[in-house]
Amino acid sequence: TRSGIVQSVHAFGEDPELGRMFIIFMITIAVVSFGFVIYRLPMLKARNELESWASREGAFLANNWILLFSAFFILFATMFPTITEALSGERMTVGPPFFNKWMTPVGLMLLFLTGVGPLLAWRKTSAGNLIQQFLWPTVAGLTAGGLAVALGVRVWSSGVCFALCGFVIGTISQEYIRGASVRAATSGADLVTAMVGLVGRNKRRYGGYIVHVGIVLMFLGFAGEGMSTDEQLLLKPGNEAVVGKYIIHLDAIRATDDGQKQMVTGHITVKTSEGREIGKLYPAKWYFRKHEEEPTTEVAIRHSVAEDLYVVMAGYELQEQTASIEVHINPLINWVWVGFGVLAIGTMIALLPETAVTFALSKLPAEAATVSLLLLMLLLGPAAAAAQHVETPQMGVVLRTAAEKAVTSKLACWCGCPRLPVGSCACGMCALERQNVQAMLNEGKSEAAILQHYIDQQGGLHVLIEPPNEGVGKLSWMVPYGAGMSGLLLAGFVAVRWSRRSDADALAAGATPSEDAALGSRLDDELRDLD
Repeated sequence: TRSGIVQSVHAFGEDPELGRMFIIFMITIAVVSFGFVIYRLPMLKARNELESWASREGAFLANNWILLFSAFFILFATMFPTITEALSGERMTVGPPFFNKWMTPVGLMLLFLTGVGPLLAWRKTSAGNLIQQFLWPTVAGLTAGGLAVALGVRVWSSGVCFALCGFVIGTISQEYIRGASVRAATSGADLVTAMVGLVGRNKRRYGGYIVHVGIVLMFLGFAGEGMSTDEQLLLKPGNEAVVGKYIIHLDAIRATDDGQKQMVTGHITVKTSEGREIGKLYPAKWYFRKHEEEPTTEVAIRHSVAEDLYVVMAGYELQEQTASIEVHINPLINWVWVGFGVLAIGTMIALLPETAVTFALSKLPAEAATVSLLLLMLLLGPAAAAAQHVETPQMGVVLRTAAEKAVTSKLACWCGCPRLPVGSCACGMCALERQNVQAMLNEGKSEAAILQHYIDQQGGLHVLIEPPNEGVGKLSWMVPYGAGMSGLLLAGFVAVRWSRRSDADALAAGATPSEDAALGSRLDDELRDLD
């Protein structure tokens, strides 16, 4: 993006001198970094070999493969417009919907491995140990997924995400409870104090588990999209409509001017389903001087721990005193910010020096740990509340029907916006095109005909927000996914070869593979129960 090879607002431009300096910089970085890797390759070689996929080493290998695949997929998809232009002369757009669709399975696999890793033993996990370790986390995951589906959440991808979040929380809870129970039995302390001491004794392990909790909370925020509600309303002052558990009442539409811009504001009262007022919202359109053709859409947002209420004034008629109001209810979105805060706390705990924790634990009585934990929870309360006031990106969507939403979500803004869909871009050009799409739909044109109209009008497939799933467009996901599967098969082949070689080494040493596996499994089980 900086070099300008890929079209981006972050590119340095066409300055040849700056381009030469940037190339020298990139070459230097590549040579030095790869040079150090090659120089230190003997020190980076693993001391042990992978004995089984059913091991913590196997989980780490799978995790690293997924991360590498993600990096390659994003690199290839980002470069795809440039590649297609160089090969065929036609540039294709790869926008956010493409990444959201194809990276969702990758994110869910990473979430799954977050819960699997702690349950596996080092070297090899026996079948009996697998059943014992996975029983309660699996029950927790199935329960969470079942409840989500029963509440009306769509199975893919939100329902699966809720199930995996339950699985990971079950894993982390099991690890903490087992460790704290052992420590409480040996020290005589209560369970909470034992749990705090457990974190102090092994900060990297249990601080890492807190990081995992933060990741789960962030994924809960992502999964809430499956329960979101979108409604388009046409109201006059004094009218109201029910959206979800809210009543949206339009009080007035007012036009004001502050010298820099003209502001058309909708004054809206939000009520509960019982009619109790809970707040005022003021969505607006701002027309800045000399940029009147590009109005900005000011989104009114009501934050809460459970959900956010977005209200957008998509359109209006001052003379007729009517407003087109779009309402979005986004459940759990604030948990993304809370999860990031928990992730930061877990990282801080894992990075604390050993001496600091030892000193703190040695100076405090046993009961103080419980009190400290309660104080920490009280301090985190305001932090979680403050996270609700983080600025949320504007939406500015004007969608009257499901058909219009489907069409405009597949068109990319061509006025210079960074690959935004026409349906969610707030620029004046996209507002006009949404009206044109609606007019063509009213004339009876199909979605395919409208998309082809814009392809012909703009002279290429770059007007689509993502490559069509046909012809060259298929390569946008087939190449990285094919490379990823090939890499996975190669890793599996190498792992099997390593396992067989390990068995051969054990036979040469005078032990049977079964004896070696049984001894290793017993040792892992005993080490797991140690504090």
